[in-house]
Amino acid sequence: MFAFNEEENIGPCMKEALAFLKKARADFELIVVDDGSNDATADRARSVAAQNPDRIKVLSYQPNRGIGGALKTGFAAASRDWITVLPADGQVPPDGIERLFQVVRDDPTIEIVTCHFPRRFQQADHLGRKLLSRGLRMVLWLSTGVHRKLDGLYLIRREIVQKLPLRSETFFLNLELPIRALRAGHRAGETTLDIRPRRAGESKVVGSSRIRRVLKETLKLGAELRNPWRKD
Repeated sequence: MFAFNEEENIGPCMKEALAFLKKARADFELIVVDDGSNDATADRARSVAAQNPDRIKVLSYQPNRGIGGALKTGFAAASRDWITVLPADGQVPPDGIERLFQVVRDDPTIEIVTCHFPRRFQQADHLGRKLLSRGLRMVLWLSTGVHRKLDGLYLIRREIVQKLPLRSETFFLNLELPIRALRAGHRAGETTLDIRPRRAGESKVVGSSRIRRVLKETLKLGAELRNPWRKD
């Protein structure tokens, strides 16, 4: 679970995830990465973790690196066989993890499960976000050759994650990771999930500078995948 300035959301989101995981009777760990917040996010995360010290790790650093940096920090700390991610804004219900694992139970040869949110714009997001998402999806298809709906949530074997050359420090990493895994030939499944409005606060993802950076990263990844020997 990655968080940046989510002091209102982090505690409830951690408790909801913990309740689901305990009910599922899974061998789990909840790794929370505070991505250089300047509010009470880290303190509130540690407060929840103190009640479950054997199950929760809270990692915090300064300064803010971005979603990609937070995720790579969490990946490096992970010790279980499978990894999935949840934002600390409450938009993705933790019980969606069950649907990701169901794909693997149906076919144990699956190594990565991707998903998309078919009703996201009726359930949570606005028209501007819809246009941005569709535009980015088209650029991804044209640049990387991956014709799959990717909405940034996935389930993947830890050993694969820790071998992939992940470069992004932005939310683009949530697209880079499955694209690299798919292009590397790892067997993939997919499912759909529901999404909710964020619990409180505003998204930190949408913004002209962030959009430009993500487009630049998309084109750069596409160039690398087309020419794997390219140095720059």
